[in-house]
Amino acid sequence: MINFTRSFDSAWERMHVILFRPFDFGKWCAIGFSAFLAGFLEGGNGFNYRYNQNIGHSSSDTNLSWQKIHDGVMEAVRQWNTTATAYGLIFVGVFILIVILALVFAWLGARGQFLFLDNIVRNRAAISWPWSSYSTQANSLFLFHLAMIVISLAIFVPILVIGVVMAIPLFQQDRWPHGGEIGAFIALGVAYLAVSIVLSVILFIFREFGVPLMFRHRTLAWPAFWASMKLVGEHPGSIALFVLLRIAIAIGLIIISLAVCCATCCVGALPYIGTVILLPALVYIRCFTLDCLAQFGPEYDVWTVDVPPPGPGAGVPQISPPPPPG
Repeated sequence: MINFTRSFDSAWERMHVILFRPFDFGKWCAIGFSAFLAGFLEGGNGFNYRYNQNIGHSSSDTNLSWQKIHDGVMEAVRQWNTTATAYGLIFVGVFILIVILALVFAWLGARGQFLFLDNIVRNRAAISWPWSSYSTQANSLFLFHLAMIVISLAIFVPILVIGVVMAIPLFQQDRWPHGGEIGAFIALGVAYLAVSIVLSVILFIFREFGVPLMFRHRTLAWPAFWASMKLVGEHPGSIALFVLLRIAIAIGLIIISLAVCCATCCVGALPYIGTVILLPALVYIRCFTLDCLAQFGPEYDVWTVDVPPPGPGAGVPQISPPPPPG
């Protein structure tokens, strides 16, 4: 069982040593830059969080909004004409641009993961050396995320297609679903939500445990993925508690982000600036994760990355891939 109290205390001490003993503004900014890049693969940097401001609307407002959406869709269908081709080309161009930018940010995020780990574990502000030294692992991490995107699309697209096919007759008949149709839409929504949660948890565990193992043993993404899944199989209780604690910590980070953002008149919401301001919290969270991981055994201790193993092949977590289907 993970001793979370020890990890909390150890992470606090490590964060102080890295950032405040002594305080170096240049080092702070360099580590902040690596954390900023790492955030591209985690869905957020600093204060890049969104929240819903429309929770308090009444049911009548909701019905009115849905009616407006329905009327707008029907009107768009009726007004469809030859200009659709031009708009379609614009849409395709914008879509391709977004995809290219997303791939670039994901690639930078993969590099940033190893930059941030290197700066924390080795207590320094290096960019060039870890950028080149861990290029193989970073490229493998990038390709792994692309593979996970393809797998996700293979699961989600059929669900969305079924939903669209079910919704088209409703728009054509200008009516709302009823009876079994409502149940079918609910089933699709539940399936979509369940798959989203499972994939999110799997990717989260891999990012928290698998990526540090890639860094520790200079292995590629898929072996590290199976090693992190092996931890889940061997220590399900500890991993479940860890995930719940990290969710609580993430909620606390969001609250702190919003508070500091208001205190700085939204200056902290600017890219990179927010990451630099929140750097103590980001370093603390990463140290907490690494300290929890180290408790599973010496082969999982990322803090000993520069310590040679006691013998040939010792200290490297091994796991065989699952057998091929059939």
